[in-house]
Amino acid sequence: MKNRSFFLNAFVLSIFMPLATAQGLQLTTQVPGCRQSEKSFPEKYERLTKRKKGYEWILKAAPADAIVSGKGEERADESSMYDWLTFYRVDLNNDGICDWYLNSIAPISSGGDRDSINTIYLGQRRGWQRVGASIPNDQPDELGFGNSDAEQSRYLFGEDISAIHDAATRTNYFITAFYSRHVSYSSLPGYRIMVWDENKRSLLVLDKWEPQSKAAQVYAFFKTHGARRPALKTEQSSDTLEQFDPDTETFEIAQACDVTSTPRTQAEHGSPLSRHLLARCKP
Repeated sequence: MKNRSFFLNAFVLSIFMPLATAQGLQLTTQVPGCRQSEKSFPEKYERLTKRKKGYEWILKAAPADAIVSGKGEERADESSMYDWLTFYRVDLNNDGICDWYLNSIAPISSGGDRDSINTIYLGQRRGWQRVGASIPNDQPDELGFGNSDAEQSRYLFGEDISAIHDAATRTNYFITAFYSRHVSYSSLPGYRIMVWDENKRSLLVLDKWEPQSKAAQVYAFFKTHGARRPALKTEQSSDTLEQFDPDTETFEIAQACDVTSTPRTQAEHGSPLSRHLLARCKP
């Protein structure tokens, strides 16, 4: 019975802990857990629950919740369209303490068109360090407050987030994307591979199209094995694999190869567009 249990465990690990060893990477979808800060939420949001209506959902969150979401500000008086905030608990800077990755959605129409901005809260032992657009401490991290509109491009990483762990360096790589009906879907198409940059104190977007690069290996791993996203209360860990969608990649290549597309137009004005991706375009 003991031997049977051993081989069963080995079989389970072979399913949920695939490794890629090229160039020293040991990639796995089993992302290590992280320690929680003494404060469950940034102080800003604890204050918002006391001075603004509509943020009571923050008080209802359990300390161990990996995803916490709720309604934000109304976009215009009597529009009945509200911002939507989603906090994802992940270890962004690889220090073992849980961080919050915040995606704030701003609806543009009742049909589902939307914009967004991201804010990072790095977990400290007794609090949080904020990385995001310049927004007053008494306002939520949403578009329309402070300099959020002007600084949006610096803090626009993706609508949700999933992770792949490199066991060799104890580093988390992150996968995000913008999806259909998001205003950045055409200008920032495809999956984004990111890693924490300690010097810049932010997430760094890597070129996944560069052959043999770490980003290329992470992307290839994601296409085969998926990436781990934070789990909802009702989900088992086996249900939290974000799977690769080939249509997302097909659209990215098509946009890069279309000389009239937004990425190509932006590239003409100095915005980066991978030369390795352009090499995939047919003559």
